[in-house]
Amino acid sequence: MTVETETPAGTGMRRSRRFLWTLAGLVAVVAVCGWISLFVGLGLGVGRETRLILAVVAAVSSEALFWIAAAALGVSVFEARKRIWRRITGRG
Repeated sequence: MTVETETPAGTGMRRSRRFLWTLAGLVAVVAVCGWISLFVGLGLGVGRETRLILAVVAAVSSEALFWIAAAALGVSVFEARKRIWRRITGRG
């Protein structure tokens, strides 16, 4: 009688993808809240320092969302983004 200690092939990859998409969902909520708070802050006329902090939080959370989604989708998304930016900027 043998005991199997290994997980079936591919199980870890599915768990990893599920985790990445869950993380992407959470970061998306943070990013949306960041942008909403920035626009509310702009509407209320907050000070320069507060505006800067709100803008940094919104930008960093959006960038984190992009990279987590790229990791969940694979490297090809990063390459596609590079091609798009080359077309937009005319460098390719």
